[in-house]
Amino acid sequence: MKNDYRSNKFKKLLDNLQQESWQLELIISGFAIYGLIAGYDSIELEYLKSIQKEQILNMFLLSTLLTSMLILIGVLLTHVIIRGLWIGAIGLRYVSGDIDYRNLNYSEKFTSFLKNKVGSFDHYISRLENICSTLFALAFLMIFYLISFFMVIGVLAVTISYIEIIKSTSETFYEFIKGSFIFIYVFSIILLLIDFLGAGILKKYKWTSIIYYPIYRVFNYITLSFLYRPLVYNFLDQKKARWIGILIVPVYFIVSFFSSGFGTLRSNYLDYNQSTSQQFTGKENYEDQLLEDTDMVNFASIPSKIIEKSYLPVFINYTNYMEDAVFKNDSTLLPEEDERGFGFHLSNMQSASGLVNFQVTPVDNLEIQSKYLKIFDSIFELQIDSKKQINHFNLTKNKQEQFGFETILDLEKLPRGKHFLRILGPDEKKKGVFEKDTLITIPFWYYPLNSSHQNKNEILIDSTSLN
Repeated sequence: MKNDYRSNKFKKLLDNLQQESWQLELIISGFAIYGLIAGYDSIELEYLKSIQKEQILNMFLLSTLLTSMLILIGVLLTHVIIRGLWIGAIGLRYVSGDIDYRNLNYSEKFTSFLKNKVGSFDHYISRLENICSTLFALAFLMIFYLISFFMVIGVLAVTISYIEIIKSTSETFYEFIKGSFIFIYVFSIILLLIDFLGAGILKKYKWTSIIYYPIYRVFNYITLSFLYRPLVYNFLDQKKARWIGILIVPVYFIVSFFSSGFGTLRSNYLDYNQSTSQQFTGKENYEDQLLEDTDMVNFASIPSKIIEKSYLPVFINYTNYMEDAVFKNDSTLLPEEDERGFGFHLSNMQSASGLVNFQVTPVDNLEIQSKYLKIFDSIFELQIDSKKQINHFNLTKNKQEQFGFETILDLEKLPRGKHFLRILGPDEKKKGVFEKDTLITIPFWYYPLNSSHQNKNEILIDSTSLN
């Protein structure tokens, strides 16, 4: 049965649904808040992994997604609280009716002020209803804005990756097409942003409309705005709701930025947020301290602060600058075309069934990896208490699924007590400089369970007891 939106019957149906919608609002808000909170940790984990893997596009998208989720949770929680206040007001109205200012027995000055500013109780309930409905609609409008944002960034990234196909035919033509596309696309995004923040300002003038209209039509499909456009314009025709929808994201960033500067300083000299050094042991450099999925190794790690075995495994997390250092050390490994970064790579493909795996390492590539590791051994030096250690690195993944290099150091002759593991190599922060510098110092305590010193002590104790 098809509904005629112009018929009185359909309008009455909408009026009834509008009056009863608060129940659905609370149910949907509850499920949405639960889903957002439950999924936040998983997305945060992927975000931390993308930071470690230096996946710039993923970092940008996931950080935006996390921010949007926090905004949505905040908006929906506010909606639930105000809707609860509205329900409480309805219940109170049933018991006591409207506000009787005469029974308050206030002076004429305060009675007059309260009548003007507070008004009737029904007016208060009406305002709460309007706020709740606006917030609920705004929350889901923001979801569509989020989808639109991903679509805009996704189209840009995918188009650039496909444009690279013509790079092999003509480098000059490729650079021209790529540069032209990025300029036009970014210029269009800037116009969209100006029109959004200006509440449709580019649509109000004749000469701007001529320029903006084709851009608006194209991005109508890219952003999928044809799905939620009526909701947007219904917001824009209400002055208060319009500015809430436009300013909520900028206000969130401003408040977050300035509020992050507030906190309690417990010491003038001691900082509990510093990185691992000779004076501080941060949990991100000890594997047994990584208790949560979101805990990641920061550059390098060892098994524990206290080492009870006569060997020390050392893990170094891979970053792109390490490969740059390898290329600088041996130019024969430099490929004809650097394929690092976002794009289409056949080696990443795997069939959905899992029966076919394209990630097969050929024999010649194994030889290159072996040469790569030898150069890595010479570039990155490990020291214990300033004494150089013999290290031979292998490729590996740690328990947090971080890709990197692993070696095992011999501690058999190391005395018991506190020691410092130093990793020397090219500093990532000094761009283009590949001289060795101390990258990290990790303290540890060596107390072997079955050392030769311990056995000697046990023999002396036994002989003393026999005498």
